[in-house]
Amino acid sequence: MKLLVVTPTLGESPWLAETVASVATHAPGAAHVLVAPAAAVAALAARFPALRVLPEPGGGMYAAINAGLAAAEGWEAFTYLNDDDMLLSDFSTVRQAAAAAVAGGRLLIAYGGVRLIDARGRRLGAIPISPAPELNRALYAQRLEPVYQHGTITTRAVVDAVGGFDSSFRFCGDSEFFARACLQGIPFACATRGAAAAFRLRPGQATKNRAAMIAERTRVDEKLGLCAALPAAELRRARRRFRWSNLAIYAERIARHGFVTFDELLERGG
Repeated sequence: MKLLVVTPTLGESPWLAETVASVATHAPGAAHVLVAPAAAVAALAARFPALRVLPEPGGGMYAAINAGLAAAEGWEAFTYLNDDDMLLSDFSTVRQAAAAAVAGGRLLIAYGGVRLIDARGRRLGAIPISPAPELNRALYAQRLEPVYQHGTITTRAVVDAVGGFDSSFRFCGDSEFFARACLQGIPFACATRGAAAAFRLRPGQATKNRAAMIAERTRVDEKLGLCAALPAAELRRARRRFRWSNLAIYAERIARHGFVTFDELLERGG
C-alpha cells in the first residue's frame, strides 16, 4: 500500500523534527509531505531533503491538507499528522488494516488509540475512542467523538467517495470529515486500542480555545444533522459500551488530573 502522510506546518514547531522522525520509524516507506507558508518552503526543504515541501494555498490547516492530497501522486491511503504530534508503534496495526482494505478494493477508515503527551513528551493519559464502529453514529448523536485523526488511515477510495476536508473549519475539520463519512455509510475499523499516535498538549495550543471549539462542534452538528433523533435504547447502549470500554482511560485521567473532562484538559494544555 502506498501511504501518504501530510503534515501542515508553519515551519516553527520545535517538535517538527520529532514528528518527521516518528513517520520514518513507524511508517517506513511512506511518502511524507510538508505543506507550509511559501516563505518557509526553501528552509524546510533544505532541512528535510528526503521530504517533499509544498507551499500552502491559504485558507487554513484543512486547505493545506487538501492541497497536500491533491499534489501528491500515486497514494492509496493517507493520514495527516500535526507538526507537534507523533506516530507510535501500534500505527503498524492500523496500517495493516488499511492495506488489507486497499488490496481488497474496499473503502475503509482504520483507527487506533491515541496517547496524550506533554511538551516534553511525557505521558498525560489517552483519548477515549469508540470500541466498535457500529456505535459511531449513535455516539456522534450524543456529541461523543468516536474517532480522532491521530494515527488514523483513510483509503483513497473514501476521499473519492466523500470528498476532502471542509476548509471553512479551523478546529473541527477532521471531526466533520469522519462524521460525514460515517453518515454516508463508509466502513470504519478500530484496528487497535493500543497507541497508534501521540497528541501533544502544550501551552499556546489552538485547541485551548474552548469556546471556539464548542462553536465549531455545534456547527458540525448542524451541518450534518448529527443530533437527529435516534432510538433512546440505541443511544444508551452506545454510550454505555463507550464508557465501559474506556474505564481505564477515565481512571488514569482522574488519577493524574482530577475530575476533569477531555475538553478541560485541552484547555489546560496538559
